[in-house]
Parts: sequence; structure tokens; C-alpha cells
Amino acid sequence: MKILISQEGLNATLATVARAVSTKNTIPILSGVYLSARDGALTIRATDLELAIEAFTPCEVISEGEIVLPARYFADLIRRIPYGNIELSVDYQNYVASLRWGRSQYVIHGFSAEQFPSVPDIAGASVFTVSQSLLRDLLRQTTFAAGHDESKPWLTGVLFKLRENKITGTATDSVRIAHAESAVENPSDHAFSIIIPSRSLNEVTRLLTGDEESQVRVSVTANQVFFDLGNMRVISRLLEGQYPDVMRLVPQSYPTDAVLPRAEFMEALERATLIARDGAVKISIQPEKVTITSNTPEVGHVYEELAVASMTGDPIDIGFNAKYLLDFLKVLETSEFRFQCSGSRNPARLQPAGSSQFLYVVLPLITL
Repeated sequence: MKILISQEGLNATLATVARAVSTKNTIPILSGVYLSARDGALTIRATDLELAIEAFTPCEVISEGEIVLPARYFADLIRRIPYGNIELSVDYQNYVASLRWGRSQYVIHGFSAEQFPSVPDIAGASVFTVSQSLLRDLLRQTTFAAGHDESKPWLTGVLFKLRENKITGTATDSVRIAHAESAVENPSDHAFSIIIPSRSLNEVTRLLTGDEESQVRVSVTANQVFFDLGNMRVISRLLEGQYPDVMRLVPQSYPTDAVLPRAEFMEALERATLIARDGAVKISIQPEKVTITSNTPEVGHVYEELAVASMTGDPIDIGFNAKYLLDFLKVLETSEFRFQCSGSRNPARLQPAGSSQFLYVVLPLITL
């Protein structure tokens, strides 16, 4: 194997792929990145057996081949090489790679590529396509609410359901629920219900753009999901387990329904958390105003007052952990949101004003 490749292209591709490198696995080869030179491109792949990221970057292929190099040393070195072309060649007798640029030369010991896990087969997969911007919004609006309790691994992922030309995502950590939906292209009318680890979805989100014209091809097999973005792919295992039907727990009637300004409310909450103990705040919704209060005796007192855009129903005082409200507001892109309550001890529902494609349900604090 021998190639000429730009430092800029190789560094950018390595930075993306290296996020899937195993840091805890005891299998030595999983600490490396797989390199394969074919047909005018270099394929780079890393995996920890749960998540794999594969990317392609153009290069001049003088002779084809493949090798696995230790990610830590290889990526750090490439990042520090000056801009320009790098010559990378492999001696298969000892599985070492030589890198040359200018008057410099480095040699890195690697592994045989035959030992590296191959890409799973996608024959017979259920396939649909969706715009990158819509998928990015769907993932941002759900993954943050996934749980972290490894004793309930299915709750550490997001439940996706595909029906006709719509996909829904649902995540919960038993304190809040995030649910969103998006239109997709599903010409073969596939249908499925799967749980994808939130960690994998966070990596997909990093790679997605806001371009509505760019498409993502998603393929689902019995135990894997593939996100194909054209010049890169993210492959993730699916989580096993029975995801609870949490949407049936969402109240359908809300005696208190207010429309609030997102930016002002979020800024007020962020200020309140500076003083409020453990983020505990009381929200008071009245026809003309909403107030945020908290009292921490050894620190101080919080009082914020904002105008209400509109309100119907009964005034209410209800307590929350401000963090859970901020998590919702940070992924919201509309200027106003609906804050709906059905009692101070019942879950509240938040959603963008004028849209039902994204909703957030959160349990209140009952000690305030």
C-alpha cells in the first residue's frame, strides 16, 4: 500500500472516525483505525463493536492495500504535520507504516487488517431516506432525554418507529419524555420499531448539516442500523428490550395553557440556577405574568418576572428542576412555546407554539 494524501483531508477524516475508537476494550486491534486504499480513495474506519464510523477521503493511490494503525499515535501525529501532501506506505512483512513529508519521516507499528471487524451485511435491510436537516432536528429533540441507568439499557436509547412516510422518536429517563416526528421517504412501505443507543445518535447528530437538500439513507437490519451520509457512514448496534409505552402516560387535558417567550424564559431560568439549590424553582403562571422564584437560605432569593404572551385556564404554582426545563428550551428553535399543566403534582407538557411535531413532558417537584 502506498498513497499520497493531503494532510488537511486526512486529519479531518481521522478526527471524525476516531470518535468510535474503543478506549476500554481489551482487544488491542480495536484501539486502532482501519485504512484501506482503493480506487482513488482512502477508507478509514473505527469501531468499539457497538458503534462504527467509516469515512472516505480522496487520495492518489500508487498501490492498493490495507492496514490498522494505533489511533492515538496516528491521529496525534497527523494533526501536528504541516499542511501539504503526505506519503504513506506500508511494509507488510512487519506491518509498519512509513509517513514522509518534506524532510521528515516517521514509522508507526500497526496490525494486520484481517483481524479488524468487517462491516456488517445490509442485505434485506429496511431502507428509508430523510433530509439531513429533518433528521438532525429529530435527534436533537429526543436524545437529550434518554436515560443513563445501565441496569435498564433500553432506556439509554431512543425508540424509533417507522410507519408509512413518518418516523417518530421517543426518549425517557423516567423523569421526562421527549417525543418528535419527521417526514421521510419510504417508497417500499417498510415498518419497524427499534431502539438506538443515544451515544450513537449523538455521533450521527455531529455529522449532520442543516442542508435540506442533502439526504441520509438509513438501513435497518435485525440488530444494526446504518446511517449513510454519502462520504461517511455511522453503524450502530440496536438495543434489546421492551421499551415502555410511555406516550400513554401523557395527560391529554391541561386546565392551564400558557404561551411564553422562549429566550427570555430561558435566560431567567439560567440566572435562577446560579442561586437556586439543586436547580429547584417554583413557576407561577398567571394571566398577565409568569414568575420564577426560589429561596436558598444560605445563598439568597430568586425572583424573575416575565410577561405572558397568552394564557387560558387556571393560574398555577408548580415546582421543577430548572435543568429539565432548560434542556427542552436549548433544543427549541421557535421564539415562543406552550407551557401546559394539569395540576401541581402532574406532568407538564411543553411544545413549540403552533406545532405538535415535538413535545416534552416533565414531572414536577412536589416538595416546593
